[in-house]
Amino acid sequence: MSTPDVDLELELTRLVQRVRRRSIQIVSGLHRDLDYGTYLFFLAICDAPGQVRGADLAESMGVHKSTASRAIAALVKYGLVEQHPDPSDGRARLLVPTEEAAERLRGYRTETHERLVRLLDGWEVAEIDAFSGALRRFNDTAESF
Repeated sequence: MSTPDVDLELELTRLVQRVRRRSIQIVSGLHRDLDYGTYLFFLAICDAPGQVRGADLAESMGVHKSTASRAIAALVKYGLVEQHPDPSDGRARLLVPTEEAAERLRGYRTETHERLVRLLDGWEVAEIDAFSGALRRFNDTAESF
């Protein structure tokens, strides 16, 4: 197999940097004291099917429970996440985004989707499908490393 051109790494770096800059803009819009790392916990809570326990969140994100606990405490303090008692375990708390925070995130995601539509204006459907398929394959392979 031949070595991919160095331009691929450059273009991936540009993409990641642009996505991170955009995410940081979203972070500041959710709460002025929210940092990027805690924002990732917020996304995981929002994207969980239903309520999620802090211990499960820590495991799924591959972090120590204390790290998750600090992030959760900040999200609760900022009014982005609510905690509810877990009926199956009196010591555990279930996490769910506040309705206002979830609505703001939906708005950011809608805005992002609309930006993508504008970005891809002029692309053929086959080009978009090929690009999407290549990214999916790349991400699937990267996750298995």
